[in-house]
Amino acid sequence: MNLINEIVLTLINGVSHEHVVDMGVIIILTTALLFVDTTQRVATEVLRYNKDNDRPNTAFNLITTLVWYGWGKGKYLNKETNESKRYLMSERLRGDLLIKLCVQYPAWMLLSVIFVSLPDIQIPSTEIYLDHLFAFVFMLIPFFSECWSIIENLRELVEDDLIDFNKLYLKLLEIVRAWRGNG
Repeated sequence: MNLINEIVLTLINGVSHEHVVDMGVIIILTTALLFVDTTQRVATEVLRYNKDNDRPNTAFNLITTLVWYGWGKGKYLNKETNESKRYLMSERLRGDLLIKLCVQYPAWMLLSVIFVSLPDIQIPSTEIYLDHLFAFVFMLIPFFSECWSIIENLRELVEDDLIDFNKLYLKLLEIVRAWRGNG
C-alpha cells in the first residue's frame, strides 16, 4: 500500500500547473467535439432509418424518427443475415461512445500525466524535452480523434446519399437571396 501511495504522490508532484491547465482546455474542447460527433451520429442514424424505410426526410418524419420510430427495429432487412437493423439503439452507437468516454480518453490523459512526471529528457541541441513532447501528443490524441470522427461522419453522410449537400446549398442560397430582397 505504501508503494502505491508513493507512486501516486510522485505522479502528482511531477505535474506542473501549466500541464493541468492544458489538460483542462483539451478536455473541454474534446467534450464539445464529442457533443458535435454524437449529435452528428444520431442525425446520421435518423436519416439512414428514413432512407431504409422509404420515408421522405420531411421535418415531421425527422422528428418522429428521432423521438419514436428510430429507437426500434425498422422494416429494412440485412440481405446477409436476414435480420432487421437497429438504428438509434445500435450496439455500434452505444459501444463506441462508452469506450471513448470510459476507456480510451482517460487512458490517454493518464499516459500524458505519467509522461510529464518522468524525469526531463532533453533533445540534444534544442530546448525541447522528450517527455513533455510525448505528454503533449498523448493529451492531443482524444481531440484529434474526435475531429477525425466528425470527418468520417460527414463522409458517411455523403457516401450513403443521406443528404444531398448540393441541393441543401442551393436552398440556402435561395433563402439568402430572398432575405436580401433580390431573389
